[in-house]
Amino acid sequence: MRIGIEVQRLFRKQKFGIETSALQLIKKLQQKNPSCDFVIYAKDDADKNCLHESDNLKVRTLTGKVFFDFEHVFLPLAAKNDRVDLLHCTGNTTPYFSSVPIVQTLHDVIFMDPIAKTDSLYQRFGNHYRRKVVPVVTPRSASVITVSEYEKKRIVSRLNIDERKIKVIYNGIDEDRFCIKDEPLLEGEVRKRYSLPDRFVLFLGNTAARKNALRAIEAYTIYASRVEKPLPIVTPGLPEKFISDHLASLNAQDKMKNFVCPGYIRDEDLSYLYNLSTIFLYPSLSEGFGMPLVEAMACGTPVITSNISCLPEIAGNAALLVDPTNTNAIAEAIERLLTDEVLRIDKVNEGLNNASRFSWDKTADQVLEVYEEVLYNQRKGMHTTSPVAYGI
Repeated sequence: MRIGIEVQRLFRKQKFGIETSALQLIKKLQQKNPSCDFVIYAKDDADKNCLHESDNLKVRTLTGKVFFDFEHVFLPLAAKNDRVDLLHCTGNTTPYFSSVPIVQTLHDVIFMDPIAKTDSLYQRFGNHYRRKVVPVVTPRSASVITVSEYEKKRIVSRLNIDERKIKVIYNGIDEDRFCIKDEPLLEGEVRKRYSLPDRFVLFLGNTAARKNALRAIEAYTIYASRVEKPLPIVTPGLPEKFISDHLASLNAQDKMKNFVCPGYIRDEDLSYLYNLSTIFLYPSLSEGFGMPLVEAMACGTPVITSNISCLPEIAGNAALLVDPTNTNAIAEAIERLLTDEVLRIDKVNEGLNNASRFSWDKTADQVLEVYEEVLYNQRKGMHTTSPVAYGI
């Protein structure tokens, strides 16, 4: 098999969920199946050293100034020229025309939900682009991978796709990185690099409305007003002005001193950040999978997360589940985990056990099965889409 895998922003320095999950999958496929050739398609950027070529893996950097020309012009032409048997697009969208069958990873259909005006221009543009493209290209894909049963139901409902075409394959976790650390020197360096306090609540969400940052800030201020010595809260994804403006609207400007805003956390430091944190707060309103909660659990950090979206499916009983719209409930959960030592230890142990369900090794096996099924069906003339869908 010769497989093309598209990860448009793979080499950007500040990677997010799509790029980090695709990178882990590619590395595992590269290691797992040396008899299979892979061609990786991405835009040129600063972090090309994150992936190394080998006998069975080559990297092709493609031109393209925006999403559209990269995806709908340069990508399908490269796949055709490289004579790949199949093209796996990992970032929700795919080319409209392709000379080979497409496997599409559709992480979620959150972009089909109302787009918050408070989201950044970049966030809103991305959501509008996916809203236009995904309903058109997804029916043309030979197979669709998504990352939770919850999201599969949403895809079927929102896009009217045959559920037999959709495979649920959970993301994995890098067990070597995300684990309980016993490296005081390195932990000390990370603590110093980001000016972290000795004990703290960690909130990784950004300013996108679905990350629920405004309620997280409000819930923290409720908690902080109830106790004599509240733990500080570390918020890498939130600008100080965003926090201070919201605190002002709550008449709680005095709590700003409790917020630590270190900015972007380097990927290699993230597991140490989880290890150093006392609680991980993840009250998101909508997720396709919720990778950070699994990473935090694997690092032995107790988790508070939402009782909606896919989060109960991924967290199981290993997290404290709360109504993410109820700031008092979130505040009470923070206080409970900080005062009830038995509960905290239970959630740490349950979290470690739950995180063990997710493995990139298992994910890679399941993805390879999808590739084989699609190519088998193609050879047998059992296309799941019209043959014209592949013509360019």
